[in-house]
Formats: sequence, C-alpha cells, structure tokens
Amino acid sequence: MFIEGTKTTPGISVSNGIFEVKGRSIPEDAFAFFSPLLDEANLYFSRPTQKTEIRFHLEYINSGSKKYITNLLARFNTFYQSGHDVVIYWHFDYDDESMHDLGNDLRSMIQIPFHIIEVK
Repeated sequence: MFIEGTKTTPGISVSNGIFEVKGRSIPEDAFAFFSPLLDEANLYFSRPTQKTEIRFHLEYINSGSKKYITNLLARFNTFYQSGHDVVIYWHFDYDDESMHDLGNDLRSMIQIPFHIIEVK
C-alpha cells in the first residue's frame, strides 16, 4: 500500500511488515483518509510478517487524525497482546514539543514497545 503525501495528508506506506506514516495530517475527512490504512491493518493481521514496525514522523496532526491514529494503535495493541512482535517508532522534530507530548500520550495508552526519537 502506498499513498502519496500532500500538504494536508501524510504519506503512508505499508510493505513487508513496516507501516509508515509521515508528514502533515489535517485531512478534510479523516475517516475517508484513514479507512484504507485501517483496512490494510486488518488484512495484515491475517497474514503478518514475523516482526511488525510502525513508524511515525508527523509534522502536525489534527484531532480527527489523532482519533484514527489512536484507533490504529489500539488494533495493533490487541495484535501485540496476542503474541506478535510489534514495535513503534515515533519520530518528532527536535523543537516540536507538542509532537513529543503526543508521542508520550499515545505510548501511555498501549503496551507495545514505543520509542520516541528526536530528529534534528
């Protein structure tokens, strides 16, 4: 799966057990934008790779997008709790305190190993 990023939507790629979301996430219709990613995750759960990585590097995220990112992580948390190897990498720009804080908030909601990485 590959979705090209735009000024208002993040680029998304899913390949070989790696889910990557990068860019700005302020879509007009968060449901319409994130539904294919949630569908892809559900399909992936039926035929996973040995290890799953979820990589985020978001510049900005609105509340609608946050809802769907939280939903995605909840689904992966259930997958992780059923014994699958999952790790999350949350990248944030060194001067972006709000994205750092959001990473910490999301990490507190799940049990998946969650690495918050400052990017300079």
